[in-house]
Amino acid sequence: MTILQAVRDRPFTPVETEQMRLLLSTFRDGSGQRLKKIGFMPDFLSFERVTASVLGGETNEDKGIFDVAVPGRAGRMQWGVSCKMAKTQPVKNRCWFMELSNSAAFLTDALDRDGIHWQTNPEAAGPILLATVNSWHVRVRGDYDVDASKYLLLTHDLRWRNFEMASFEIDILARVAASDIKWVVEGKKASEGKPSSVAGYIHADHGPHRLWQWFANSGGQLKFYPPIGWEEWRTGEFKLAEPPVHDLRDKVDAYWPGAWPGPVGLGIVNP
Repeated sequence: MTILQAVRDRPFTPVETEQMRLLLSTFRDGSGQRLKKIGFMPDFLSFERVTASVLGGETNEDKGIFDVAVPGRAGRMQWGVSCKMAKTQPVKNRCWFMELSNSAAFLTDALDRDGIHWQTNPEAAGPILLATVNSWHVRVRGDYDVDASKYLLLTHDLRWRNFEMASFEIDILARVAASDIKWVVEGKKASEGKPSSVAGYIHADHGPHRLWQWFANSGGQLKFYPPIGWEEWRTGEFKLAEPPVHDLRDKVDAYWPGAWPGPVGLGIVNP
């Protein structure tokens, strides 16, 4: 009997989406990242932990290719989830956004091995960048069912009020062949021979669309902007619940009532 697993084989059910929403909401109690004027919110590690909890998997907090490893069912191999978290893109862009890498060394080393200078030869650099990303998945095929693995994206608006999740096939990166992408250099000084990024453009329904962008000189971020409609499924927007906020002392008193040693805020004075 085939057992369909959430994300791997099917969308989240309304129940699973609500489980994700509630678990993400718990990090607003003071345990999430603190944002000015907004309060506490889940970060990307929180999202990974929540995903692992709902899917019955484990987080890989060692910067592995997949953030969550999920056991296969009915004798199937384990599969992975690469969790991404990003701001919702402006409506006019008609796309999603995922940062795939922020390691400059991985990508610059690949270009250096082939003697490619991205500043002067973006047409050759682009395909090498994509081939390098694909090689990361090839390396873990002995440990994961890569073809069944997914990208799971959590988006939020600028005010962190509206959230949404969307799932993508792992081979979405190759949906358009590198040779069919127009690769150019961009940046304020590109015309002076000092570009800041390599960008890859495709033609979408709304016209030229920047699908890829790599900032070689600024953190090494490799950014991917899949058009709306490339996702396998999306949940629709939801808001997080607001739990009471507890500081660290509150938690100590709740977990171990009466165990706090001595008065609070008083130092020890030598006699």
